[in-house]
Amino acid sequence: MRVIFRVFVRVVVVFGIFIGLVLALLTITEYRPDDIEVLTIENNGNATLEIGSSLTLMTFNIGYAGLGEDEDFILDGGSKARPNSLEVVEGYFDGILDVLKTHSADIYLLQEVDLRARRSYNLNQVDLIHDHLGNDFSSTFAYNFKAVFVPFPISFTDYIGPVESGLQTLSRYQIESSERHQFPGSFSWPLRVANLKRAMLISRFEVENTDKELVIVNLHMSAYDSDGSLREAEMAYLRAFMEAEYALGNYVIIGGDFNQTFPSVVDNEVTRMRIPEDDDAYYVAFPIEDSFLPNGFVYAIDETLPTCRLLNQSYNPGSEGTQYYIIDGFMVSDNIQVDNVYTVDHGFAYSDHNPVMLEITLLLE
Repeated sequence: MRVIFRVFVRVVVVFGIFIGLVLALLTITEYRPDDIEVLTIENNGNATLEIGSSLTLMTFNIGYAGLGEDEDFILDGGSKARPNSLEVVEGYFDGILDVLKTHSADIYLLQEVDLRARRSYNLNQVDLIHDHLGNDFSSTFAYNFKAVFVPFPISFTDYIGPVESGLQTLSRYQIESSERHQFPGSFSWPLRVANLKRAMLISRFEVENTDKELVIVNLHMSAYDSDGSLREAEMAYLRAFMEAEYALGNYVIIGGDFNQTFPSVVDNEVTRMRIPEDDDAYYVAFPIEDSFLPNGFVYAIDETLPTCRLLNQSYNPGSEGTQYYIIDGFMVSDNIQVDNVYTVDHGFAYSDHNPVMLEITLLLE
């Protein structure tokens, strides 16, 4: 009996040392970005904007080509952390590329684009998307998730592992500057060391014959924030940024995955709760506060189609367990005319999100 006890103690001690070493490694290598970082713009073109210019934008969370119709995800109440093979990822990715080409835009705001990650079998999606759209487009990229190793879930085969992923903005028009702005707030240690570091990718465009800029923000805000502290800090930061840019007279578009329900669709039939609202096993998209939007801004969303599905199971549109959300869209300053906004329904075949298209015109103030 003593021998068994000693062996047990030794195993516990060795396991404790191993966990300690892993935490030490993750802490030492933790991604610690500056508050503001200047980004590289690849293949920047010469086309410029002017008053009266009409533009089409797309925002699309591509789910790293790993969250298509046959997938579920462990944090949404599913069981998986990554697809079964590279071939599965490539199939979803080919579909995503087809969506980007078929629904042409002047500016693409993409989220969850993997530069290198075990979960997407190290497919360099950033370069492949830029290559697919061609030489007419510039590209800029900002990390939203960077970790040398994510030891979750506890599994010998299904763990997430290394991740380099983030936001990608592609444009037909010349980008004057591009910056990564770190959102305030973070998870506490040790959860913080292998978690997302949320940010805004801010691209500025010259508007000819004016002293104004078109400022386009690409973002992917926090999810799985049970006490709401991260959402509150991020939204306060975003609001202050919007107010400051509007005060300068700039044209401002905020686009992306807000991971929150827009106020006007809280009671929408499209997004009604099909799963138990008080069940902690499922992700809930909390509503944006009615008072959030600064003066001079409007929402530009499509209220008729969902932009996201719950990943508690593979996609089954007829199932009572399939939950939908409208959490992707735009916020637009009132010196911009919103000509059209609509959701592209691809049946969640390639991602757990649908793209949202925005057509706008720059107005003379």
